[in-house]
Amino acid sequence: MDRLWGFFTSVKLAVFTLIALAVASVFGTLVEQNLPREKYREIYKDWAFELMDRTDLFDMYHSWWFLALLVLFTVNLACCTIDRFPKALNVVRNPRTKLDDDLADTLPLAERWKRKGAAGEWAPRYADALSSLFAKPLVAVEGEEVHMYAEAGMASRFGVYVTHLSIIVIFLGAIVGSVAGFKGFANIPEGESVSQVPVRGGSRMQDLGFTLRCNSFRVETYPSGQPKAYISDLSVIDGGREVLRKRNVVVNDPLRYKGIWFYQASYGEAGGAVARVEVHGAGGSPPEVLSLAAGRPVAIPGYGFVSAVEYRQDYQGAGPALRLIVEKPGVPPSELWLPEGGNPGTSAGGDGKPPISFRGLAPWMFTGLQVARDPGVGIVWVGCGLMILGIVMAFFLSHRRVWLRLSKGADGRLEVVLGGAANRNRLAFEKAFGKIRDGLKGVGA
Repeated sequence: MDRLWGFFTSVKLAVFTLIALAVASVFGTLVEQNLPREKYREIYKDWAFELMDRTDLFDMYHSWWFLALLVLFTVNLACCTIDRFPKALNVVRNPRTKLDDDLADTLPLAERWKRKGAAGEWAPRYADALSSLFAKPLVAVEGEEVHMYAEAGMASRFGVYVTHLSIIVIFLGAIVGSVAGFKGFANIPEGESVSQVPVRGGSRMQDLGFTLRCNSFRVETYPSGQPKAYISDLSVIDGGREVLRKRNVVVNDPLRYKGIWFYQASYGEAGGAVARVEVHGAGGSPPEVLSLAAGRPVAIPGYGFVSAVEYRQDYQGAGPALRLIVEKPGVPPSELWLPEGGNPGTSAGGDGKPPISFRGLAPWMFTGLQVARDPGVGIVWVGCGLMILGIVMAFFLSHRRVWLRLSKGADGRLEVVLGGAANRNRLAFEKAFGKIRDGLKGVGA
């Protein structure tokens, strides 16, 4: 057990795992992750593909050996912290409060001066002064001697351990996200829906637990014709009804539902054309743009299903027009012809809500979405917060200690000995110690 404990508390093990994780991360950066296997066969030769496939370099962050490295480093860091923490705790819980000659000789900062009178007479004055100048002291009387001890910034002793804990928490979050999460891609043509997405290079399908529909897609361009933004209009269908709609899903502004994030990643043409229609809501609300592919019904919440079934370049001499079939619950399907660019029309025999207008044909596009679920994100954020706290404690705070001894000197006068030390930032403490010294010397002056 001692050998096993020595192995897990070894600094060499920590250095080895850190180097191994760094090298693995370099491979994970150079080798694009989770592409389709066919894509990797195009990029690499057969022998390289087989080697990288067997070592899981195409899905490295979910491989058993990378997770093993994370677990090994987490255990190593936890054991090192457990092994060293009692020493720091002992220093804090059992401070050396008596300023004897041996301690006074080893302190980096020390001052001596004389006073007339007895230690019991001056002790209350110096205790009050030390409280106002630095911190409330612990007072101990030993015969004719009075010892005072005060400290501040004790938390800095534990900054390194809070930082260690933060790294452990971050790694635990990464492990949870790797094991329980997933990442995949989905190409959804306008007007169509998906309830499963391929993950890990298409090796398996992940069920979302709901349906995601692409209502429409558009590309905004600069005057030069270069793409400026590509925007998806997405709806979440859960339990047979639309529970969430986000009309402007763009890069860095994803849709999120039930812990799954949908990021705008790419786009392209699906082939053919779609009809762009506007559905005008009641009360002056902005119209909703829908893309209708031929023969594919699209649901309009609270209204029914609309299908584009025919397009004519010249309908009865009035120009381009679109024929729709409107299906409402409990009402026979109705037919509606809409002229391109005309005023909104309503279905025959309906209640006229919502009116629909036809805005012309457009190429049928698909939206490319990156789909990710990472239940470890919250844990990682907690770890990041702990890391900031630990760094502040370790580098911006210092454990400062002050000793004061009142004793009778050989000449019969009261000898005052003041000492101080800090575990870091000693230059700043020298200035603070000088103010404490001057303040104490001024007591009773």
